Amino acid sequence: MKAIGKIMWEILEYLRRAATPFFLDLMFGMTMLAVSVIENPELRLILMFVLVAADGILIFLLTRGVGENAYKMKVTGQLIRENRPTGSSDSGTYRPCKEYRWYKGTVIGLTVCIIPIILVLVGARGENTGARVTLMLMCGWCYMPPFSIYQVAFSNMETEAFVAAYGFSSMWWSFILIGAHIVLIIVAYAIGVSREKTRQYVLAMQTESIEEGIARHQKAIASGKVYAPPKNNKKAAGKGGKKGAKKH
Repeated sequence: MKAIGKIMWEILEYLRRAATPFFLDLMFGMTMLAVSVIENPELRLILMFVLVAADGILIFLLTRGVGENAYKMKVTGQLIRENRPTGSSDSGTYRPCKEYRWYKGTVIGLTVCIIPIILVLVGARGENTGARVTLMLMCGWCYMPPFSIYQVAFSNMETEAFVAAYGFSSMWWSFILIGAHIVLIIVAYAIGVSREKTRQYVLAMQTESIEEGIARHQKAIASGKVYAPPKNNKKAAGKGGKKGAKKH
C-alpha cells in the first residue's frame, strides 16, 4: 500500500506541475484562433508568432521556477533524512515526490504535450475532422501557427483563405512546435535546478566561512593570543564602585 501511495503522489505531482503550462497553452491557443480571422495575412502571421514567443517565455519562466523548487526540496529532504534542522518552512510542505530528479523535466514536458500528440496522431493518420477541430480549439498553440502559414499561401485565391487553408493544411507540422515545447520545458527545468544548486553552494560556502572564522577566533582565545574580557566584567566593576562609595 505504501508503494501504491508513493506512485499516486508521483502521478499527482506531475499532473499538478503540468496543469499550469497546459492552461497557459490553452489560453494562448484560443487567442491564436481569434487572431486567425484577421483579414491582413501579414499582420495575422506576425501576431501569431508573437503569441508563440510570449507563450514560450511564460512557460520557460514557470518551469524554471519548478526546477528551482524541486532542488530546494531535494536539499530539504536530505536534511530531514540526516535528522538535521532544515532552517526553512519548506519542511512543512515537503514530500519526496517534490524532490528533483533528472528525468522530471522530460516527464513534465510529455505530460503537458500528451493531449496534442494524441490529437495530431489521430487526426493526421486517419484524416479525422473531429480530432483536427479539437486540436484547433484545445491546442491551438501548436496548430494555428502552421495553419496561419497555409492561410498566407492561399490568401490570393478567390476561395476564402480560412476555408482553403483548412482543407489543405497538414497536422504533422504541429510536431515541430510540440517538440520545441518539450525541449523548452526540459531546458527550463535544468536551468532552474542549476540556479538553485549554485545558490545552495554559495550559501554553504558562506556558512562554512563563518563557522571557520568562529573556530579560529575561539582557538586564538584559548591559546591566549586574543584577549577575551570576562563575562562578569560589568558586575565586578559595579561591586567595586559600591565598595568604593561605602569607604568614602
